[in-house]
Amino acid sequence: MKHFRLYSFLALFVVLTLALTSACSTAPTTPAPSTPAVPSTPPVTTAPLTAPAGGTSDLVITKVWLEGLMIKYSVKNIGTADSPQTEAYIYVNDLMPTMGGSSFVDVLKPGEERTLEFSNYEWPYDRGSGLQEFSANVNPAGYIELRLQNNKLKVCADARSEVDETIETNNCKVTLVGMLWDYDLLRVSNLATWRNNDGDIPDQGSERSVTGAHFQIPNADMEVTPQLEIIPPQVPGGWMQGTYGYFYSSDVNSSAKIAALKFPAKLHFMARVGLANNATGTDGVTVKVGLKDLNDTVTWLDSKKLTAPGAFEDWDVNLGNYEGQKYYIVLRVEAGPSAVNDFTIWNQARLIQVND
Repeated sequence: MKHFRLYSFLALFVVLTLALTSACSTAPTTPAPSTPAVPSTPPVTTAPLTAPAGGTSDLVITKVWLEGLMIKYSVKNIGTADSPQTEAYIYVNDLMPTMGGSSFVDVLKPGEERTLEFSNYEWPYDRGSGLQEFSANVNPAGYIELRLQNNKLKVCADARSEVDETIETNNCKVTLVGMLWDYDLLRVSNLATWRNNDGDIPDQGSERSVTGAHFQIPNADMEVTPQLEIIPPQVPGGWMQGTYGYFYSSDVNSSAKIAALKFPAKLHFMARVGLANNATGTDGVTVKVGLKDLNDTVTWLDSKKLTAPGAFEDWDVNLGNYEGQKYYIVLRVEAGPSAVNDFTIWNQARLIQVND
């Protein structure tokens, strides 16, 4: 009986609990106030302390040459990663041949160099057996384009610009096949146009001329090529300069005229200049080389300060960036505060193509 009462009590408790739960679920509820959503914080990324492993390739042409009728070249990867398969192109006198102008370049590891060729292209020109006579028709604009016995040959790696390289501007190399043009300025210095502080100075003068001088003298070895002595006027800061170009005459009886030169490829100005042994007491001179355009505007390219009598310096000014432009060449000597014994000797002065 005791157990029956206990079970009855538990049953009654369960029934009441279920009833109460049902009532609560059907009663209206007041919604809880909404809480504004908090935006999620983006994940924090930390940059690596060191650069990721890897690198870039860098293709350069190290050498170009003609072997028989075949153009050969050497290409090198100077970068820090393998280069992919690429193509090299050839240009002759700035034009790509209609056939055979490309060459396949396989993968190159960093530091690897390979010699290849343009196997489907044959060189159509001779190599040049000697310099042609230095003559040409003067353009009405006042310049000449030289008739040369050489051809410009350019080979470019990564010709399609498909490779991500360390340096994108060093893919090409130019060489000249044939005889290099060489123009000795000292031989024609008597034809140059000479000026000083006061104007034109056609008279060559001498070392005693107060207005300065410009005259040829035998060189030290008594060779055929003369030396040129330039002396500025005997005043502080005085200067003397000669303008050179292509000298010609319309007929045998007319005086020499001058035309500008259209600069060929790979042109250099090369000279050897110093103070004469008897330039004692001088405080030095400044020698300059410049270019004068067709509008008579002079751009000074380089200069040297000479102070020691009997000491000569070699000079090499690369004019490659002026290819195709029209200029005269200007040689100039400037005195210092004192103009005593500023006897300046040009042992060499020439325009020459250089396969550098």
